[in-house]
Amino acid sequence: MAIPPAEEIDTDAIAATETSAAPNSLWSRLRNSRFLFISIIVHLLFGLGAAIYVVQVYSPQRKLTFKGGPPSPNRSERTLEHKVQMAKKQSTMSAPAISKRIITTGIAKVTLPALPAMPQMNAAPTKMAGVGGAGIGAPASLSGTEGSQGGGGPISFFGLRETGSGSFAGTFWDLKQSQTHRSTDMNEQKYGDIVTDFVKGGWNDSAFQKFYKAPQTLYNTQIFTPYMQADEGPRAFHVSGEVKPRLWLALYRGKVSPPETGTYHFVGAGDDVLVVRFNGQIVLDGSWNPHGVSSIAAKYDYGFTNAKGLSIPNKFVKGPAVSVTAGNYYDMEVLIGEQPGGEFFADLLIEKDGVTYEKESHGSPILPIFRLAEGKMPALRSGEKLPPFAPKGPIWRAEAIKPAKP
Repeated sequence: MAIPPAEEIDTDAIAATETSAAPNSLWSRLRNSRFLFISIIVHLLFGLGAAIYVVQVYSPQRKLTFKGGPPSPNRSERTLEHKVQMAKKQSTMSAPAISKRIITTGIAKVTLPALPAMPQMNAAPTKMAGVGGAGIGAPASLSGTEGSQGGGGPISFFGLRETGSGSFAGTFWDLKQSQTHRSTDMNEQKYGDIVTDFVKGGWNDSAFQKFYKAPQTLYNTQIFTPYMQADEGPRAFHVSGEVKPRLWLALYRGKVSPPETGTYHFVGAGDDVLVVRFNGQIVLDGSWNPHGVSSIAAKYDYGFTNAKGLSIPNKFVKGPAVSVTAGNYYDMEVLIGEQPGGEFFADLLIEKDGVTYEKESHGSPILPIFRLAEGKMPALRSGEKLPPFAPKGPIWRAEAIKPAKP
């Protein structure tokens, strides 16, 4: 067989044949290898999904990282905003607004509010205030009014509802009725017998246990009442609505110490009962009808009469001598009371041996009040009177008393 010459071979046909054979071979291989084809498709889809995820998630966060802050306001804007916030805060606070106490309409720069109008008094003062200190005195318009004797207010001549620094403790009994307010058929004769038995039988409260006892205890620094209506006693102890002003007793107890060592005499009188026991001994019986329980050193006539002009029968009685030592404390008890009703008084003075006293018109010494605190006597109402007394005198001390249990 003969071979054609080289120049006669068709080179273009050979190249086209080689070119068409290569792609046909690749696609043929892909079609023939199903696993390879599927793998390529899956990787393309996975790559496309990953690209979309990166664009949606990471790109926005990266933008926020470089986000600039809000513009800063200038100083005047910040000041205004702070004032607005403070105003809102104050408006929501619950504290009440403070009321204005200064009036600026007067001539002065600061003018205080006007004081409230005070009630007018239609009578002279007769009550004592400030027991335990100077300045005893209170408006008469409050005299005899219950509920006006505590908390620093005016007090009656019978005492105060508060103890103070040292005083007598006073207890009140009504002998006309029992503790259950039943009648005891009391009369003046029985009343006198009960008082005598009490002062002679050791001053034991059990003698009064069957009688009505006022729940209120009063504390007094002196026993010195003017001639007054007998209903002042029950009123002072806050039982005027339950106790008629007769056949009643009041007992005052305390521990006292003299201002100076020496010999003293208790001097006094009472309408109807005034008896004093000191250190276990009865040292004065100045009752209208004496109970025969004390010796009498002297009698003083002060011309003292009640509103009806009746003079006290035994005048003022001076009891036996009592020797005491300063700094020592002694038990002391004072019994006062009203028998028939009407008018009442009980006044206790003190006299010391070796002291010269001024004398009144009847020649009797003007003595100081036996007292446990300094103070001035108030003015008296019409019809009330006191015996002459020295405004200055010794002040005895008293142990503080614990308030009585209600």
